[in-house]
Amino acid sequence: MKKMNTKVLKKISNQINKGGVTFCFAQNKNYSKTENIAIAPFPERSEKFKGKANSKMIERYCFKNRDLFKKKFCLGAWYDKSSSETYLDIVVPIPLSKKDEAITLGRESNQIAGFNLFDLSEIPLGGTGEFNSSLVSPFGERLDTALHLLTN
Repeated sequence: MKKMNTKVLKKISNQINKGGVTFCFAQNKNYSKTENIAIAPFPERSEKFKGKANSKMIERYCFKNRDLFKKKFCLGAWYDKSSSETYLDIVVPIPLSKKDEAITLGRESNQIAGFNLFDLSEIPLGGTGEFNSSLVSPFGERLDTALHLLTN
């Protein structure tokens, strides 16, 4: 992954700090208000930071996970005011028409919730959000499913 555009990084960190963002770098696309559900199928790649998002934090995370961002997965990120923490995830935008499959993938990934990007609502999934190899499907299976469901 080449050096990221400073303006884009600043814009994304501002969006995160105002609430959250689902952004695909490969397509230069913000998925907010699209008819998709964001699911984070890779809890082993999730990171949490103290404080608000900044450009360096985002760029480091994206570089570390460039293998998945190259496959057109998105950065899913939000700032939790109550804990003063920023969460960074790799997410899959899945069409609302495939909601049942999205929910299944989220549950197989031990996720707390998915996120309806169209109406900006949470979809409870019942997990803890943490990576626990006994609670998640094998990485390769989640990757194959996510690639199959990925919105292009």
